[in-house]
Amino acid sequence: MDNNKQTLQDEKLFENENFGLSIIAQNEEDLQLFEEICLKHFLPISKENSLVLSQCNQTMIEHYLTTGINYLRSEYAMIILLKNVQYTELPSLSHEKEFTFNKKSYKYNVRIIIQNENESNEELITKIRDNLLGKIFFIDRDDHESIPPIVAPRHPQFVSISAYSQIACWSLPRRRDLKRFQKDLGVTHILTLQNHHEVSQTNICNFIKSAGIESLHIPIEGANLPVFTSSQATIDILIEQLPTVRDLLLNSTVTEPVKMIIHCAAGLHRTGTITYLLLRLCHFTVDQALLIINRTRAITARQVGKKRIDAAEYNLLEKIL
Repeated sequence: MDNNKQTLQDEKLFENENFGLSIIAQNEEDLQLFEEICLKHFLPISKENSLVLSQCNQTMIEHYLTTGINYLRSEYAMIILLKNVQYTELPSLSHEKEFTFNKKSYKYNVRIIIQNENESNEELITKIRDNLLGKIFFIDRDDHESIPPIVAPRHPQFVSISAYSQIACWSLPRRRDLKRFQKDLGVTHILTLQNHHEVSQTNICNFIKSAGIESLHIPIEGANLPVFTSSQATIDILIEQLPTVRDLLLNSTVTEPVKMIIHCAAGLHRTGTITYLLLRLCHFTVDQALLIINRTRAITARQVGKKRIDAAEYNLLEKIL
């Protein structure tokens, strides 16, 4: 088999919500310090690919590529070389690997970020953030044809936003998955963003309740941009209901934790917009909110679009606060 090609079968897949950046440091102290900084900025780390090494090499890159493909996580395909790690051989090393899944072809390409000698850790975090988000959230069109296809994880990927609250973006849950979400994943709440007609067609809110999960419903009419820029009905419903969801997330406790799935139909436009708005209401910065969305569901991050994020930030947020 070609070393740069890999075929995945369902039984060979592994899921790990903590897969993320690979960090290479010259010593253990530098590695631990930067791992702590990454976690503070909601940047997940691939622990098995964060190493103390003196030089970047092909074996390390190959292992990271293979691990990322097996986990079906591509949104953090990035290796960080901290100060004093040698990279003279970098131009001659291969940074990509092709693979097939469900008869579709994908290309996994890893970016390598190098910390300059005079660059602080906070400046490096900014560089990582720009590389992660610059080509995702700042697309100003809705077709997204230029965005490479990615394989979606098979179950929601939760991000902790407080000691006892976790959220995940997702598509319309299948009825047969709801019991598994409750029993195996510990889901406590599902926030549905479909409009009243969609809910009557899917009966999703009743299915959620039947699975023993608390159902929350904020009906958003649709995903078109005017819904978020000029619809008074949207503004009114968000003013009335979104603060309650915010308070639920902020007031969770060890005895009453919150593990919430947020979804619409495809889990893209409405889900991305309202999740961003909710995170901003929970006092996260713009960058933190964007990074959390990218971490929980990469396809949502790539599809929600700059215009909707701007509508949430500059139109909806000030009306709800």
